[in-house]
Amino acid sequence: MDKTKLTVNLSDDVTQALRALAAEKGISLTEVLRQAISMERFLSQEVNEGKKILIEDKDGSMRQVIFR
Repeated sequence: MDKTKLTVNLSDDVTQALRALAAEKGISLTEVLRQAISMERFLSQEVNEGKKILIEDKDGSMRQVIFR
């Protein structure tokens, strides 16, 4: 797989969130970004196919996640 190096500008809040996720999962910042992009792509494809994304709460109730 070819790789491309990117430079991005992120706010301090976003950088802190990425670092927290990386520490929580024991993975690199690059891997956190890769996973986030993959998840966004998957969810976008599902919504574009007319599917709904639902979250089930602990009590069993469901709510729909609305995407832009």
